[in-house]
Amino acid sequence: MLEVTNIRVRSYDLGHLDVYWDIAPCFEDVLNYTFTVLRSDTEFGPFEPISRALVDSYHFRDSATHDRFSKYSPTYYAIRIDTRGGSQTPVTYPTSGKGVRLEALPDLAALEMSLQERLKLKQFKGRLVWVYRKRTFGQRCPSCFDPVMGRHVTSNCQVCFNTSWVGGYHAPVATYAQIVTPDEQIARLDIGKVESQDSVILLANVPEIFEGDLILELENVRWRVGPTIRKYKKARALVRQQAGIHGIQREDIEYTIPLNVSPDVLKDTLASPEGNYLNRQTIGSDELQEVLRSFFRRRG
Repeated sequence: MLEVTNIRVRSYDLGHLDVYWDIAPCFEDVLNYTFTVLRSDTEFGPFEPISRALVDSYHFRDSATHDRFSKYSPTYYAIRIDTRGGSQTPVTYPTSGKGVRLEALPDLAALEMSLQERLKLKQFKGRLVWVYRKRTFGQRCPSCFDPVMGRHVTSNCQVCFNTSWVGGYHAPVATYAQIVTPDEQIARLDIGKVESQDSVILLANVPEIFEGDLILELENVRWRVGPTIRKYKKARALVRQQAGIHGIQREDIEYTIPLNVSPDVLKDTLASPEGNYLNRQTIGSDELQEVLRSFFRRRG
């Protein structure tokens, strides 16, 4: 099987994006393989094919971008390689978690900065969260979307969760983030007492978050991202992110979105790495350390 390398996206025209790729040196007949360009609105997919099967071609011009350009939401690409006749399993480059987009290639300093930020969040100041990327493409909701008005007209839709796209959100991505403890805000209105929460979340460069995304904590506390998002970059390469978040009320439809993680996995899951709950200077046998770990697992 051929290996696709050096996928890159270039454009100086608002009418299209050019996708280029190379292949690693080989002795196989390249005419026995086909390349298909895939596109997605999120780096974790799903990717959908936008080109025909290309033979001995290493460039594709995506002209269906006039309505997809956004100052904040990027477009991701990947290349799928297959044998003519389907004698081997197709392989996608890069993998679905590493979509290629129109962005500057991070230099070594930017890579080290993002690495240090991820390390600090995981080992010191962050906690485990799941990020739900809001859908911006796919099948329109047949239950609440009005094609004439161009928007959803029904609240609390169980099909699209008020996003107007079937499914509402992509599969959650686990990461570590710091959520600043919010001020307690209580408003007493005619309808009764209303408790609201507004806070700030700090993340590294992956996964990239956008307005409308959902953040879910281990204690099932849920937040909506936006409208303000600040992204720190070095030479146009993303390093870390900071965003305003709003606490979702328990009666809102977003609380019915499931977290598809096995209960057997969740019961032993900790918000921070296990070492943060133990005395790192404890001197003892491996058996004692295992007893301590079991104790904290049961408490969790």
